[in-house]
Amino acid sequence: MAFYGLITLSIGAGLFLVALGLITWLHRRYCVPYALLTVGMITYLGALLAQLLAVRVLDQALLGILPIGALVLGIAAGFSEETARALGYQWLARSAVSRPQALMIGAGHGLVPVLYTALIALNVGLSVLAEAEPGQTLALTDVSRSLAEALNSLLPVLMHMALSWLVLQAFLRGQAGWIFGAIFLRAVVEITAALLGPPTAWGVVIWRGAVALASLPLIRYLAVGDRTKQ
Repeated sequence: MAFYGLITLSIGAGLFLVALGLITWLHRRYCVPYALLTVGMITYLGALLAQLLAVRVLDQALLGILPIGALVLGIAAGFSEETARALGYQWLARSAVSRPQALMIGAGHGLVPVLYTALIALNVGLSVLAEAEPGQTLALTDVSRSLAEALNSLLPVLMHMALSWLVLQAFLRGQAGWIFGAIFLRAVVEITAALLGPPTAWGVVIWRGAVALASLPLIRYLAVGDRTKQ
């Protein structure tokens, strides 16, 4: 079990390092202020609060039916997060006009669950190391679940960066349809993930990985509204 504790600690530390590396790269490569991270973090927390309130007022037994629960949670995630993202541009980041700025805001939005997962992993790792006894065996299923959960928190960061850039198009082009497009894409992603299983399932990891890969060309080639031409 001590080995499992070390692995969990490594996962937590790895998540922190990836998060730090990403925001440092964005800052140094494009000279984007770190302050934009807070915009993304605020929009994520606001959207999360809205989702929690929505779930509390709905029939819990109905949400327990997988297809219905997946549909409701997906739609709630789409509307709350992309609306919050749009409000963030409207009220907190009115000067944001470029792709790098949108990516930094999206990174802040997506990194909140990453940092939360990292803290949980570090806490579990330290607890396991403190309580481990000689002769205890390593459960490979525990390692697999921990790694899957870590990846399922990390991979969506690229999606959030892409959606942040997508929502900004509504302000750069004066067309609200971009926001509704982001809502639809977000809902589809979350509905599919919920149908595939819990955050510890590798089927969800594969889906999240596919979405992350699909986000890269969206970030790269959707450049008409980028006033900095970067």
